Amino acid sequence: MTRRDTTALSLILVVMILQVTVVNRFSLPGGVAPDLLLLAVVGYALVCGAESGAVMGFAAGLLDDILPPAAHVAGQRALVLCLVGYVAGRVMESREDAGPVVALGCAVAGPVVAAAVGGLMGEVPAGAEALRQLLPAAVAGNVLAAPPVVWTVARLVRGKVRPVPRPGYTALRSSALRSRS
Repeated sequence: MTRRDTTALSLILVVMILQVTVVNRFSLPGGVAPDLLLLAVVGYALVCGAESGAVMGFAAGLLDDILPPAAHVAGQRALVLCLVGYVAGRVMESREDAGPVVALGCAVAGPVVAAAVGGLMGEVPAGAEALRQLLPAAVAGNVLAAPPVVWTVARLVRGKVRPVPRPGYTALRSSALRSRS
């Protein structure tokens, strides 16, 4: 197992524990909590690419599908997170400067895709009234939580980023050291 695999597995477990024990207990308007697992998959996909994002999304979603409190068809969450992870990674591979826009777009798209997949599988009452009440609250919660969660996950996955030296910095430093001696 590589360092990245270990990081991904640890990340999934920590995020799922935080989601169930902390975030789901908040009393947010609309009765919907932000989806930390979705945002963690997006952050991972932004750093590692489409293929890794899809694998991470599938693994995280499958684990979420089989662990309690799961109240949906097994595989539904795996499909949603796999799709979102793939799309986030693919867009990032084609446009490297689109990170914040991709993160917010996936935060909005996640609940919409989940509602669509749930409606297709007969799990979510896809009535207009239910969607009008739940979907805006879910999207708002994800959009508000996206910047800190995606940034933290991307930072953990990427590791320490060494600053790129400016062209003149090395020459100035070496000349200053030579003048001291």
